[in-house]
Amino acid sequence: MFGLLCLINFLQFTHTILLDNLPQMMTDEDDQNVRMPMGDRDYVAEDSDNHDDERRGENENMADLGEDESDEDESDNNDDDDEEEEEEEEINYEIVHKFIQTFSNGDYDAEFDDALSSHRSATVPDTRTTQASYNKPDNWRERNRIGLEKTKRRLQNCTDSVMRDKSLSLCLIHNVGGQQLMDNEEPIVWHEPILDECWGRLEAEIDRRKQLDNVTTDIERITIMNLKMRKERLAALVAIFISGRATNSSYVVNFNNANLCEEGIVWLAKLVDVSVEMNMLLLLHNRIDNLESARCLSRSLRSHSCINILQLSHCGLGSNPEILLVILQSDIRFIILDNNNIDSLGSVKIAEYLAGNPPIHAIDLDYNRLNDDDAILISQALRRNTNLLIIHLHSNKITSMGIKALINCVFDGSSLNAISESNHTLERLIFFSCHSTTISSYGSLVACINRLLEMDRTQKILLALRDKDSLLQYLTNVPVELIPAVLAFPLRRIDNEHQHKHLNIVYCTMRWWNMPMLYSYCNCVKSDTKRKRDK
Repeated sequence: MFGLLCLINFLQFTHTILLDNLPQMMTDEDDQNVRMPMGDRDYVAEDSDNHDDERRGENENMADLGEDESDEDESDNNDDDDEEEEEEEEINYEIVHKFIQTFSNGDYDAEFDDALSSHRSATVPDTRTTQASYNKPDNWRERNRIGLEKTKRRLQNCTDSVMRDKSLSLCLIHNVGGQQLMDNEEPIVWHEPILDECWGRLEAEIDRRKQLDNVTTDIERITIMNLKMRKERLAALVAIFISGRATNSSYVVNFNNANLCEEGIVWLAKLVDVSVEMNMLLLLHNRIDNLESARCLSRSLRSHSCINILQLSHCGLGSNPEILLVILQSDIRFIILDNNNIDSLGSVKIAEYLAGNPPIHAIDLDYNRLNDDDAILISQALRRNTNLLIIHLHSNKITSMGIKALINCVFDGSSLNAISESNHTLERLIFFSCHSTTISSYGSLVACINRLLEMDRTQKILLALRDKDSLLQYLTNVPVELIPAVLAFPLRRIDNEHQHKHLNIVYCTMRWWNMPMLYSYCNCVKSDTKRKRDK
């Protein structure tokens, strides 16, 4: 009883006096920060037209930037249902508390490694034929004939559209599935002189409409897939926009496996400059191996006010870390870098970039060659990053050790200050594909990680101080004069219904603590306060 009275007396006198000395963990800045609402799929491609292959082509290039959002639960006025929901939430909270107490000790290593191995065995490698690595057979001209005829028809449809309307959709799509359509057909449409004639008729019709009818053609969509795009054709397309003969209102610009070479990337950068409404640039299966052309593209992307999504899958960026860093410095909000063979050399550049806290919100590093050391390096960078919201890392060489390092960057339980200095803005750490058939085996682990990521600084500290053992663990190295403020902190953040639980925890802790030292310190504070008042 005497200890309880001392505690109450002590808290009343010292709580307000010592509040200014609280470490950074006691601030409320996380509660005041206004985060931009962002779903796991903030971007949506344009409405597709009547071409089924175009619809499939656009859908194929959209990489997942998070798991699908679940529908919100409908409100229920029934008191019993509310109590059940509160009880379920409390159970979940207890599971998360157990998880953060034990995951760093290796208690979940076997489960993580099992889930990772199951996922890797279920992963289907990408078998798309890329132009840069494809050796044409001896009879390629004969095999190229089918795709060539389809491309000619589509270019003629574009020309007819200019004649009838004021706009056109420039969609030249071949072999959407990434596989040969028939045994005698090439997976890629190689350039032949006949295509120059088709392009020339299209450009001539655009000129005629401008000169004779004073009509500026609006190109609403640009999608080139599995078609060799010569730099001369890309240069002519850019010239049409620069001269004012046509406008580009494309929301999505997609060059998928178009064999854009060094000069082609430079012209693409100029296309970005004249595409003021572009929101999404997709450059899958185009090898970027020249530093100067990469810099041109990066400058254009950085100065563009609307581009939010950049997809560079299968572009060989792992072979040149300097080019990778230049591309990262485009500062696009969502950047997709899966399947680039990025290894430890590339991870150094990624960590260097993320540590600078750039304005990037999501990065996809799936299907690369990152290992545990790379994960540790990235986790250290994330401690200094407050802008990144989502990071994809599944289908790499990361094991449970790397997963623990990344979780530790959002909840470092070594001390209260370490918790405070953890990353509190990251919203998704994705180690497993949401399409994996093994989701039931690791679903509870993912739920714990996601629940932990949903917490702000204050909630994480409250979770750490949830029971007597946790309090004793974290109070061991805390200066005695700060103990009252630490103990009072949870009491200011909980509702009346659960306050008695925390009071019991505080009381049990104070029975263990050095009460004479606290009581003598309390008397010193009283005397010092009285002297100040007398003055």
